Amino acid sequence: MKGFAMGRLFIKLTIIISVVILLFMPVNKFVRDSYDYNINHEILAFKKQPYPVDIINLGASHSMYGYYFKPTGLSHLDLALPAQTIQYDFKLLKEYGKYLKPGGVVIVSISQITFANSEAKHIGNYYKVLDRNEIEPFNLIDYYSYLYLPGTNSERFHSALAGKLKNFKWNSHQPWANNGKNYSGRKYTKIEKQYQEAVENNNIERNVKQLREIVDYCSEKGYQVILTMEPVHQSYLEYFNEEVMNRLVFQYLKALKLDVPFLNYMSDQRFVNKKEYFIDPDHLNREGRKMFSWIVYEDLKKMGYLMSDPS
Repeated sequence: MKGFAMGRLFIKLTIIISVVILLFMPVNKFVRDSYDYNINHEILAFKKQPYPVDIINLGASHSMYGYYFKPTGLSHLDLALPAQTIQYDFKLLKEYGKYLKPGGVVIVSISQITFANSEAKHIGNYYKVLDRNEIEPFNLIDYYSYLYLPGTNSERFHSALAGKLKNFKWNSHQPWANNGKNYSGRKYTKIEKQYQEAVENNNIERNVKQLREIVDYCSEKGYQVILTMEPVHQSYLEYFNEEVMNRLVFQYLKALKLDVPFLNYMSDQRFVNKKEYFIDPDHLNREGRKMFSWIVYEDLKKMGYLMSDPS
């Protein structure tokens, strides 16, 4: 009788496990196929089939949505990812900078979070595009579960779900509600909190030092480097005005005294009141980045960069 009872228990457990697996499989596929989980697909594709490039851009989401140089004839590698820290900018540059052509340009995007952003929030973005030794913090269990069982990652599941439900947000939380002011206000509150935490934890100095190291590294390697700031909408500028930007960014840039160009397009009048160029108040859309990339391309040529014909 005892053996019979154990056999029944084993059958029940097998059924339960099978049901759980069957239920989990579509969840796993849902996350694996989501936009955010595959946000690094262009870098991954480049890693598999690399080629010489004329221009590389680093930075966070403003940079990732900011540049598209293909219409100019330039070969381009976008190494920017959402909420990317300047530490990971440097890691990616060291990994992929070797593909930059002689005389090529590295664009280092400076945003409101550049000096305040100290925690890499989406480590999984780097699992396939960087060597494990470059990933901090690294956890072997998290690594394999993220790659093969992404449905177990609650952050990615919520992100995938939010992507599907983005059109069902409350009206007040839509990107252009109140002409973008609601969105911009929320971003301001979030970044202010992040900045205060960075000041309290002495992370600002570390990030400022890292920017200098990136510029020095580019100089050592013979890369031409520029700093940029991408355009935003007027509703965003109302919160991130000159006084706020001086406190968050410009005071630190000024103190660094870097001998490299800084192209600040943040309040560029060709974009500032044109909602049709933006996904939301601080990210360019397809048409916006095409136009902006042409502007940057022409400005770089005027400054004597990219003088050789793209090939």
